[in-house]
Amino acid sequence: MVAPLAGRAAGTRSRDGLDGRPAGQQGSVRHPAVVRLGLLALIWGSSFLWIKLAIIASEGATIAATVTYLLPVVAIVLGVLVLGESVTVADLAGIALVLAGVALTRRRAAARATAARPVKAD
Repeated sequence: MVAPLAGRAAGTRSRDGLDGRPAGQQGSVRHPAVVRLGLLALIWGSSFLWIKLAIIASEGATIAATVTYLLPVVAIVLGVLVLGESVTVADLAGIALVLAGVALTRRRAAARATAARPVKAD
């Protein structure tokens, strides 16, 4: 007779779930890592949304969108610093393009804000 799972010691009780728990215990979340991951996603997701809404309220939607454009730049920098990844010419060109776009957007938004201010008469 062939053992239900190859490599299992003789006389041990077989388990029939993918998670390794005995039959009848599947279905309930017993892994604290899953719960912690859910809490982490909830906390960081809601924090990001709150910060993004605060930026929209104070600076406007255009400036808030530029924050989103910077995420790949931050990912490349962290990849180099933390993981030791190498930077390619395409990476540098992409970073330059994103930073130029953000600078142009900020400059244009600042010019609009200056033009929209009422002029005080002396």
